[in-house]
Amino acid sequence: MTRGTPRKYFLVPLVLLFYASGAPACSFAPMTEAFVVVEGEGMPPGKPDFVVKEIKRGHDDGDRGSCSDAGILVLKRETMPANPTGYIFEIVEGEFEDAIFDPSPIKAVERNEKEGLYNFVWLDGASDWQQPIDITVKIVAVSKTGQKSEPQMLKVTHPGIERPWWQVW
Repeated sequence: MTRGTPRKYFLVPLVLLFYASGAPACSFAPMTEAFVVVEGEGMPPGKPDFVVKEIKRGHDDGDRGSCSDAGILVLKRETMPANPTGYIFEIVEGEFEDAIFDPSPIKAVERNEKEGLYNFVWLDGASDWQQPIDITVKIVAVSKTGQKSEPQMLKVTHPGIERPWWQVW
């Protein structure tokens, strides 16, 4: 072995560590959780009454490790149900670029339940321009015993963000 060989083996892991430390590290705390249904008899819950509270679109802030490329849809339940209730959200009209809803019943996490806030996150893209959103979401309330409500149809729209006139690429 030559005198420089051990140094070479030391530099390879150091270089790999340097590149790995620049990896994106974006994460969100869970905002919904599974709603457990126990089969049985009971009354169906009332029809849901959600509204769109906010839509935040993804953008490029120049930081690969940030969550700026995430889109966030916040739906707000207007009235608190009398009994524990879960909800199934499903896109029934229009197209969406990502799978935003789980097909199983969910409920808001405890910190959002009292306000009735349901946050949904999707990868919207690290770009300063975004396509419009025009979808209809079917929302069905589910009781603890699995009884389902009449569906609510909620229109979710956003005009998008147009590419600047000067940007041609």
